[in-house]
Order: sequence, then C-alpha cells, then structure tokens
Amino acid sequence: MRMRPRFRWVPILLLVLPTVSGVLAENTDPASDGSQWAWAENVGWINGEPDGDGGPGLKVEDFRVSGWLWGENIGWISLTCENLGTCDVTEYGVRNDGTGALTGWAWAENAGWVRFDPVLGGVYVNVTTGELSGHAWGENIGWISFQSSGMHPYVMRTAWTCDPPPPRPIDPPMLRLEKIGPGALLAWTPVPEAVAFDVTWGFLGTLRATRDFFHATEGCLADNEIGTVALDPDIPAPGDGYWYLVRGVNCGGSGSYDSMAPEQIGPRDEPIGDSTFDCRVP
Repeated sequence: MRMRPRFRWVPILLLVLPTVSGVLAENTDPASDGSQWAWAENVGWINGEPDGDGGPGLKVEDFRVSGWLWGENIGWISLTCENLGTCDVTEYGVRNDGTGALTGWAWAENAGWVRFDPVLGGVYVNVTTGELSGHAWGENIGWISFQSSGMHPYVMRTAWTCDPPPPRPIDPPMLRLEKIGPGALLAWTPVPEAVAFDVTWGFLGTLRATRDFFHATEGCLADNEIGTVALDPDIPAPGDGYWYLVRGVNCGGSGSYDSMAPEQIGPRDEPIGDSTFDCRVP
C-alpha cells in the first residue's frame, strides 16, 4: 500500500484563548460534585474544569477531545492544536476512539508533551458513567492519574457516555469532488445520527479491472473525522484516478459504504473490510 500524506481540514480554524469563557463549552463534572481532578506525581493537582461551568475545560465527545486542563504548578495543558490555531505549525491532539480509549498528545506550556496512550499506561472514559481512569505520561512530569479510591479519593468525570449506544447512521452521504490545486477537495452532506465520517479510497484502474473493492481498496483517507470537508493533496498517476467512498460513524458504530442505489454492482462493506485497508471500525 502506498502511503498518503494526511489531509488537512478547511477552512483554517480561528484563534481561541483559554481565558475566553464559554467558547469551548466543557462537559466535565456534570453533577457539580467536584469530579474534576487528576493527580500528577511530580507537580500536584490537575483541574479539568478550571473556570467552572461553560469555561475552557475538558470536553469529551464521540471521536474528539478538546479544551484545556489546568495544573496548579505547570499552568495550562492544551488538549488540541485547535485551541490556539497552531495545527498548521504543530499538529497534535487527544482523541476518543469511540469506545472511550483516549489516544494522542497534549501540550503543557511549562512542562512539554503529555501522552494519553503511553506504553504501560493509557487513559479511558467509562462509556456508562463518563468517569476517566488510567494514567497519562508527561515527559517532564511523570505519571498523571485520573482516578483514585485511596485515602484522598478523586476522579475526573465528563458528561460523555455511549450507553445505550445510538443507532448507527443509515443514510449514505452524498459526496462531491472538485479539483483544487494539484489535489482534490472532497465535500459531503451530513446525515442523521453521524457525528463523524470515514473516507476510504483506492485506484480506479484496479476497480475497473477487477470490479472488486477487496483488490481496489488502498487505504483510509479520514478515520472518525469531524466535519464534512477534506482535502486530498495527492495526485494519481497519468492515466489512472482515485475513487472515494464516505460513511457516517458514531460511538455506536459505523454506517455503510453502500449507495443504496439499484445500479450498485455488488456489496462494498465486506470486501473493503476484508482488504485490511478499511477505516477503523469503532
């Protein structure tokens, strides 16, 4: 499989400052019972709701984590490069895989990188209760624990849950393709129940020759991505082209790549899944 550069979302995100209350709409400590704390072994308490309700605290969604944490001894911890519009310079962020497993990196202004899926660690959100558990790792601050039932119990809890899981998206998105610069702009319609989308791709020449998506699927361009626009900067070889298929996803699972149209020849989901180049299924 040929490696592809990761697409960039458009348009460019606007600047957001942690001191602007209400912009990020955190969903931490939904019961207002103090469930907003983590403990870093070398730097003390980490607050997931530093400015109270509606402030720039931690927000967990099906496939996205946004907002900020506040360390009493290290200052702000940014959970996504979108916070300050720096993704074009340094792309980072923490993500939810749809099952509550958090992955990726955060940036602490005074302590460097914090990884949410380190070796021998990992941070998880309970899909029933919204409680965080496990450990993140800061390269300069050590382990950060998100729950303890010891002598001084603490926990960080969000309003995000996936129990019961929502219905999977049924309707297929309508995809439009437009040439932009050397690459292609993909835009698709939102569909009911979908909170994110997968985009898979392959070579048109192989699909024409085999009429089989198992052989023609080459990779996943977008996996559980928020939004309805993406840019593919790659260029097909002369005489060939790319095909793209989009499906909606939510924490309950993924929709279908099938078009539901009578002219569709054969199923798509099973051969694309069997290709091993399918987008990850929650």
